[in-house]
Amino acid sequence: MAQSGWYPDPAGTPNRYRYWDGTRWSAETADDPRTPPPGMASGPRTARRNSRWPLLAGALALVLVVVVIAVLVLRGGGPAALTDPNPPAPSISGWNDSSPLPTASPSPTPPPTSPSGDPQGQTACAAGDPYQTETHPSDGRIHGGSLSIVQPGGDWERDDDYARQMTWAYDVAGADEWVEPEWLAMVAVGDVHAADGFHNPQQAADGIMQCIASSAYYQYFVGRTTLFSRAFTRDGRSGWAIRAQIRVDNPEVHASGDVVEVIVLDAGVTGQLSYFAGFVPIGDQARLKLLDTTIAGLRVG
Repeated sequence: MAQSGWYPDPAGTPNRYRYWDGTRWSAETADDPRTPPPGMASGPRTARRNSRWPLLAGALALVLVVVVIAVLVLRGGGPAALTDPNPPAPSISGWNDSSPLPTASPSPTPPPTSPSGDPQGQTACAAGDPYQTETHPSDGRIHGGSLSIVQPGGDWERDDDYARQMTWAYDVAGADEWVEPEWLAMVAVGDVHAADGFHNPQQAADGIMQCIASSAYYQYFVGRTTLFSRAFTRDGRSGWAIRAQIRVDNPEVHASGDVVEVIVLDAGVTGQLSYFAGFVPIGDQARLKLLDTTIAGLRVG
């Protein structure tokens, strides 16, 4: 989870910074991010180490902050803001979980306005239970929710723990491959629940993409570009697919970010939607081809 510090003012005021203390924003603003924290004497700031995939402690910290922020008034009641099944489409915002992204040509989103990519006004991601699992066939495929995918070959390993850092979901399973010491490619499947604010495939796909982009997966976030947002059908089940580039400027990695695809299908289970999520580095054509192959092999059941 991101550390406390000065970040661009979430209100959007140019050249102004607001202090994030780990749970909330300060009332004070400053024009220099080197300004001492409000009410504290000046001194050196502690260096922080960030990575694309934080360990379990980082995931637990993320859950704690999400739960705390979800109850604040500025959140509008937490996941309830995801409940509108036909929300209006925004012009450029990539930070409103309640609204689907534009389906026209790719458009960049503005940079984040908080250390976790979670500015004022953005809906807190639901607190699901990714370790809550269902019984699935032992057929060599990776099953989560009502979907399954082929286990990628080569250096890819079955690794549910990293996939289960998608803390807003349930019954999550996945596989990943190290791209470099601080960066992973990953594919995963799981469920999201209507009770948490995910009500139809299009709205849920956008909400999941927002949760991914604003999570601790992508500290040093600098922007997001939607490549497509369109209807998707598999095995007679209707759904929605969104592919985006999520870009970072992380000094500890060579990767400039990921191509992320989220697919949500209504598999006919009351109160639930099933999803696929895939992450491969931007510009990595071999892994992008593997992502497309994995999606081609996606099954309901």
